Amino acid sequence: KMRIRTIPYAEVAADAAAIQASQDTPHPSTRSQRFCTAQHLLADILPSVPESATFTHETPPWTPYAYTLWQPLIARSQRLRAADSAVAQIPSFLCDDLLRCHAAWVAMDRVRQTLVDEVVEAWTATRAGREVARLFDGERKWFVRLDQMSPKDSPLGGKLPCTTLEEVVMRLGSSMRVYGCLLREREDALREGREMRIPIVCNRWDEGMDAAREFRVFVPPPGARMSYGFSFDVIVKEGGVVQVVEINPFGALSGCGACLFNWARDGRVLYGLDGGEVEFAVTLEEAEGRE
Repeated sequence: KMRIRTIPYAEVAADAAAIQASQDTPHPSTRSQRFCTAQHLLADILPSVPESATFTHETPPWTPYAYTLWQPLIARSQRLRAADSAVAQIPSFLCDDLLRCHAAWVAMDRVRQTLVDEVVEAWTATRAGREVARLFDGERKWFVRLDQMSPKDSPLGGKLPCTTLEEVVMRLGSSMRVYGCLLREREDALREGREMRIPIVCNRWDEGMDAAREFRVFVPPPGARMSYGFSFDVIVKEGGVVQVVEINPFGALSGCGACLFNWARDGRVLYGLDGGEVEFAVTLEEAEGRE
C-alpha cells in the first residue's frame, strides 16, 4: 500500500528562497529547515523515533556506502560498458595540493592556473595519473566523483561533464563537498595508521541523466531495531527504465538529505514506524500541473 503526499511547489520554492537569503547573513546555510534536512541533533529525532534496548541513533560511517563498493551494481544498472567506466586512485600526496586549491578558491574566488598545472603535472607523473589522463582527451565527456560525493557544488561547472584533467582538478579544488571528503579521509587515515585512499570514479557522461527525474528511496533498519539502514537514488529515464544512481547513508544524524521529507517531522514515516505504509512525496508546480 502506498500513500502519495503532494507538496505545492510554492512551499518548496519559498524554502529554497529562504536558504538563498541566508547566504547574505553572518551564518549562511545551504541546508533547509523544512525539506531535505540532514545532520540533526539527537534531541531532534528522539520525540518521533525514541531509542530502545535494541536500537540507538548513531551517525553512520561512510565506508559501507562508498561508491566503489557498489560501482559494479551501478554500472550494470546503467548498462555501462567496461570502457565507459573507470576507477582510479588519486595519490595521497595530492591531498594537500587539492586542499591548497580549495583554500585559494575560498580566499580569492579563483584557483590560479599555475596551481592547477602543478597538480596535473604531479598527478600525471604517477602511473595512476597517466592512466587517468588517457581518459581526458578533450573530446570524451566524463562524470567524475570521489567515493563519497561528487563535486556537483563546484561553482566552476560542477554539474557539467569533464573533458580534461585540468577541469577535474578545478572542480575538485573548488568543491566544499570534496573538501569535506578529503578532510574525513585524512582524519580516518591518521586514526587508523594507514595511507590515505582517494578513489576517483569516471563514468561516461550520459545526457539522459536528468536530475528532475531522480528520486531517493529510504530503507530504514527493520522496525528501527538495527543500527543502520540505507537510502539509494534512482533515475527514471525515457521509456520508464529505472537505473540506480548511488547508495547513501540513512538516518537523521547522517549527512543524507531527506529530499521532500524532514527527518525530524517525518521520522516515523522515514523509519518505517507508521503502520508499514510506504509514502511517496512529490511536488507539483500548481500553475502548470507539472511534476
